Amino acid sequence: MNIRDSEFVMGLLIDNGFTRAESAEKADIILFNSCSVREHAEDRLISNIADLKLEKKKRPRLVIGLIGCTAQNHKSKMLERLPVLDIVCGPGNESDLPRMIKDVLKDRCSMVAVDKVDDKRPELFPSYRENKFKAFVSIGEGCDNYCSYCIVPYVRGRERSRDIEDIVREVNDLAGRGYKEVTLLGQNVNSYKGSRVQGPGSRKNIKTGFAELLQKINGIKGIERIRFMTSHPKDAHVELFKAMRDLDKICEHLHLPIQSGSDRILKLMNRNYARAKYLKLVEEYKKFVPGGSITTDIIAGFPSESDRDFNDTVDLMKEVGFDGAFTFKYSSRPPARSAELIDDVSEALKQERLEMLMVLQREISRKRNEETCGKIVQVLVDGPSERQPSLLSGRTRTNKNTIFQGPKKLTGKLVEVKIESVKPHTLIGRMT
Repeated sequence: MNIRDSEFVMGLLIDNGFTRAESAEKADIILFNSCSVREHAEDRLISNIADLKLEKKKRPRLVIGLIGCTAQNHKSKMLERLPVLDIVCGPGNESDLPRMIKDVLKDRCSMVAVDKVDDKRPELFPSYRENKFKAFVSIGEGCDNYCSYCIVPYVRGRERSRDIEDIVREVNDLAGRGYKEVTLLGQNVNSYKGSRVQGPGSRKNIKTGFAELLQKINGIKGIERIRFMTSHPKDAHVELFKAMRDLDKICEHLHLPIQSGSDRILKLMNRNYARAKYLKLVEEYKKFVPGGSITTDIIAGFPSESDRDFNDTVDLMKEVGFDGAFTFKYSSRPPARSAELIDDVSEALKQERLEMLMVLQREISRKRNEETCGKIVQVLVDGPSERQPSLLSGRTRTNKNTIFQGPKKLTGKLVEVKIESVKPHTLIGRMT
């Protein structure tokens, strides 16, 4: 979602007469888009902004701005902590940035804009996109779940869904420009409740669910792949899995964060589901989407996490057989409610548990990937591999990174690749 927000801001500025600089050294305006979900990311952000102190001294007219979740969380305090900043702008105020920047350039005054966190964003469609054939599309903002460790509801606001017609219009525009894949974004896509007009000539709006939205987008000519994230287990249901089975453009990949395999910890996290429900969902997903991949998020070292709690997580990982997992050490993020708990798991133990999870997942991922050996998979080519530029890389429908030999002109094309060998995070094959 931060990638999409950065892209939106860049497009908005370009549409308002600004041009993209080749580097920070050549820029008149430098914006930092921030994430405050993890403490480590926020610490690095603050360090990177502080490092511009000398540059600001050399170029007093340089405009430096902080946008995103950290800006929303700390508001004007960021100006006190980082005097080099000229702008602090929350996610809900991003459409105000062109005006704010022009005001700062004119008057050289600092500005803070964080008052629209719960507002519905204006339907603006800057044409700029980072990628030429894959696009992110936000279907809503905010979250109503209030998981105890999560700061998102406080910095992104309450849940607001975009109207279905607006989303369809955006995807139609992308399809007309040659885009082949869209990824629908939301803090919880399962709880999407967009409005649509009841019928021709009617003024009555009715609420629609995520499955209906998927059906609408599946019918858009030119779009060949549909992805979505993130799904919350408490709102995931069989209808979603049936849609993944029945709608031909929806990719067979489900990101379903578990966070912990312990019922006691899940309750402390306010996740509103138990281990048994999660495993039942996985069972149903595998039944309706055989061969589909499943990935997850896991937090190591949540307050009071015992060896037994941790082992419950390890056992669940083995039972599910995730294709991949994003694993994190717990960090307190006020005003999220877990900040009131005693953070009694030592940093050393958090790190030890995190490394154990990473080693385990690496082995599980390798075994899952081995199941593709000898099979032919469809790959959307991203271009030359970053690590091996002589090879092409792309993603399967199950979202597995795949490398193979081929000409660069295949970038943006769908090709068939036979898998010959695997690594934990990569499939290796040849074009058929």
